[in-house]
Amino acid sequence: MSKLNIDQQTIKELFQNKRSDFLIPDYQRPYAWGLDECQTLWDDIFTFAFPDGDESKFNIDDEYFLGPIVTFKNERGKLEIIDGQQRLTTLMLLLRAFYEHFGNMKDSSSVKTAEAIAGCIWKTNEFGAPNMEQLKIDSEVSTDDDKDEFLNILKSGRTNDEQRSRYAQNYRFFTKQIDKFLQEYPSYFAYLPARIMNNCILLPIEAESQDTALRIFSTLNDRGKPLSDTDIFKAQFYKYYEGFATSKGRKREGTMIADALEIAQNHNDFTESDIIARNKLIIDSFINFLGGNHLLNDWTANNA
Repeated sequence: MSKLNIDQQTIKELFQNKRSDFLIPDYQRPYAWGLDECQTLWDDIFTFAFPDGDESKFNIDDEYFLGPIVTFKNERGKLEIIDGQQRLTTLMLLLRAFYEHFGNMKDSSSVKTAEAIAGCIWKTNEFGAPNMEQLKIDSEVSTDDDKDEFLNILKSGRTNDEQRSRYAQNYRFFTKQIDKFLQEYPSYFAYLPARIMNNCILLPIEAESQDTALRIFSTLNDRGKPLSDTDIFKAQFYKYYEGFATSKGRKREGTMIADALEIAQNHNDFTESDIIARNKLIIDSFINFLGGNHLLNDWTANNA
C-alpha cells in the first residue's frame, strides 16, 4: 500500500522547512492565475487577518485554509509539485512583494517579519541567513516561456510595465495592494504578512512516488482552475513516457502532443482535416511513439 505524509502546516512552517526545495516540473502547465484570482486571494486573506478592517478583532488562534499541495521527492531530492502549483507560485509572489516593502524599516516587528519572509523565499545557511541566489522554488515548465521572469522577480523584487507575463502582472497587483494597505494601516503593516505566514494553512501531501502523486493529482483541482481531461492525460502520459525518454526535447514533444489534443478538444469548429494539417508531425510522432513502445495497450489495460 502506498504511503502518504499528510501534515497540516502554516505557510511559514512549510516554506521554511529545510526539506522544502520545490520544483515545478517540465510537464506542468504554465502559470494560469490572473488578476481575478489574485484579487480574490487578497480580499480573502485581508478579511481574515483584519476582520471588519480592525486588526484588534483578529483571533490569534484562527486559521484560514488555502488548500492542498501534492508533491513527491524526485531523484534529485527536490519536492516535485504535482498539484498546487498555482497557489504556491502566487504565495511566493505575494510574500516577495511584502518583503520588498520593508526596505529600511528598523522597528523590531518589521525586522523579524522581513527575516521570516526571507526564510520562506530563499534557502538559508545553518545560522538562518538567506542566500539571495538560492530560491526555495524552481521551474522547469517546458511550455512556459516566462518562467525565468518569475525566478528573476523573486530574486530581485523588481519588474517593469513592459513585462506582460502573468507573473509580472500579478506581482505588480500585489505591490499596489500593499502600497494601499501601508497607507491605511502604517502602524500595523507587519501584522498582515505575519498573519499570512502564521495563520494561513496549507495541506502538504507528500507521496512516496510519482505514480501515487499523479493519482492524487487526477482527483484534485487548483482553486478556480479545474484540471481538464488533457491535463490528466498529460500526467498519465508522462508516467509512461518518463521511462523511455529523458531528454527535455522529447518531453517537450510530449507536451506539444497534449497541447494539440487540447486544441482539438476546445475548438469544435476545427474539422478533422484542419487538426491533422496543423498537427500532422505531432500526431505522427505520438502514434509512432505509442506503437514503438507498446504503450497504447499498456495504458488501455491499466485504465480500463
